[in-house]
Amino acid sequence: MAVTLVIALCGATRAGAARRSLEGRPAPRLDGGLHLGRRTPSTADITGKVVLLFFWAHWCIDCKADSPSVAALVAKYKPQGLTIVAPTRLYGIVGGGRPAAPQRELRYLLDVRDNEYRFLRDEPVPVSDANYEAYGIDSIPTYILIDRQGIIRLDHAGRMPGEELDAAVRRVLQSNE
Repeated sequence: MAVTLVIALCGATRAGAARRSLEGRPAPRLDGGLHLGRRTPSTADITGKVVLLFFWAHWCIDCKADSPSVAALVAKYKPQGLTIVAPTRLYGIVGGGRPAAPQRELRYLLDVRDNEYRFLRDEPVPVSDANYEAYGIDSIPTYILIDRQGIIRLDHAGRMPGEELDAAVRRVLQSNE
């Protein structure tokens, strides 16, 4: 049953529920208590920076399919000031949908990040349900792009063509807002 529920989240929103966009609103604070890699930046740390939040899961096929585009985007725009934070959460499973205790799943998550999302090795990866709740995430991948003033300029649930994400990031990086 857990596998069915988890797979249903990948690339789809809850049946009958329209997800409310956060575009134009201040970005909620990120919870960074448990994390992989670097410490999750505080609100003060990201003030004045353009931030891309890439919400993903270790089992998500669409997330893995989008990761080469996201990696290329990070490589291209990080020198221009783009910061990436890649929130995820624990789902109680590991490979093949096998049930797992939190510590086992965390080790598995680390392995998946290091082998399939290499570009996230040196980036903050907060592991928290709180971030999903604060941003209203009900499908993955989800992309949230935050401008230098802390306002959300892009809130996109599901796969996103690399060229569209690139254009959005470029627009926000070049903006004086």
